[in-house]
Amino acid sequence: MQSKSNIDIENIRRMSEIAEIYEITKQDKKSEKYHENILKICDAYPKSEEILQYKIQSLNYLNKSYKSLETTNELLNLNPNNITALFNIVRYLKEKQYA
Repeated sequence: MQSKSNIDIENIRRMSEIAEIYEITKQDKKSEKYHENILKICDAYPKSEEILQYKIQSLNYLNKSYKSLETTNELLNLNPNNITALFNIVRYLKEKQYA
């Protein structure tokens, strides 16, 4: 039997995939709702690398750059070599450079 946290990670993964499908098919409002729900679920559980990575992805989709960077910092505190966190910093710096 799977633990509750593993089931929730699977739910977040599926929700993220559905949000991406809605984004690709230009159903932005539906995609936005999924990302908002992902954030609620992520905030309800202890921080892990995987949870924080999904949270960063949703925050970026919702254009919440500052909160995304705060979450990136939390992720780097857990694992200084996390590639998702490092790419998020690069993404943010590129946005600022071309803004």
